[in-house]
Amino acid sequence: MIVSLQKLTILIEAIVHLKNTDIPKLFCEITEACNNNFALALEAYREIIKVDNARQAIRLYHTQLLRLHSLLNNFCKECKIENATALFALEELLGRIEHLFKKDIDPCTPLPEHYYLRMHEYIYANMPYILDRLAQKNIPKAYLTEIHSAMDSLFENGKIPYIQYRHQDYLLKMIESLRQLADDKRQSKNWHYRFLILMVNFNFNHMGFFNRWKELYNSDPSFMDALLRFPKHFSCIPDFAYDSNRRGLLKLMREYMEDEKISPSATMQDYPQQFIQSNFNGKELKLWMHISVRANIMWSSEKKEVAEVFSRLVKTREGTLLSAHSLTRMDKSAEFHTALRIRKVLNTMLDELNRRFPDLNK
Repeated sequence: MIVSLQKLTILIEAIVHLKNTDIPKLFCEITEACNNNFALALEAYREIIKVDNARQAIRLYHTQLLRLHSLLNNFCKECKIENATALFALEELLGRIEHLFKKDIDPCTPLPEHYYLRMHEYIYANMPYILDRLAQKNIPKAYLTEIHSAMDSLFENGKIPYIQYRHQDYLLKMIESLRQLADDKRQSKNWHYRFLILMVNFNFNHMGFFNRWKELYNSDPSFMDALLRFPKHFSCIPDFAYDSNRRGLLKLMREYMEDEKISPSATMQDYPQQFIQSNFNGKELKLWMHISVRANIMWSSEKKEVAEVFSRLVKTREGTLLSAHSLTRMDKSAEFHTALRIRKVLNTMLDELNRRFPDLNK
């Protein structure tokens, strides 16, 4: 395939040796060569028999195409040539090849300037709105600041990690997922949980973000303990990472907890015989848990998560622990008398509140 670029290579490499009066003519020849090359490249590709050879041929061709783009782009900038049709034709050829052979292109290839500028414009046009909306959902500001810092670092020349082809899909999908979270209008959801799950699934392994997680974890270990107790929440996207040369965010979290000799559910394991003894029977305890979740009293808006903790900690008045499965199942048609008992308890609580704070009735 790379042989098909011979004419285009000769034309672009010759451009620096020409007089200014010869440049328009050469630009026309470059444009024509770009327009013709796609068919030549496909013809060469069809002649390759082995799959491994085909992938290597595509990568060599793509590398040379990027080199030619860099040469032509730098020449246009140095000579202050704007709206160069030859450069546009080369970028169109590059885009067509990349779209057709996306799976074969090395994802670690440095991102060329025109893609870099396009990505930079998109990220910084959308990020302020998204981060502001997430802040309104009480996502810790420390995390949001690190997302902005990570983007600044990625788009700064010379800083590791270098922005690469793989970042195109990664950044676009992560920003759109954050936007969906930011715009979610549902009530009584644990947005902090959902935000962390999203960042783990996208493997946002920026060290600043991880360091802020450590600080917030140390201030409230039980919060992350409750999250890591449910690994089914995590569905890390294969090959996605902010920094592909660093361990994944979830692995960094777990290693940190192991180094600190902390394990998920450690708070439960430290006090295995301590329970909360309620004065409810089984049906009453189930209904109490359901309305507590609905009223946003619990740390999580997910009934299954709350039921898992209830099943380990909260006993009925008979001294039994209900299973998590039992706690989440409820037949409303058979719970009328249970609801009367719970309403009586709530009215008693309301009477006590009014007694303690008489001004509430004014």
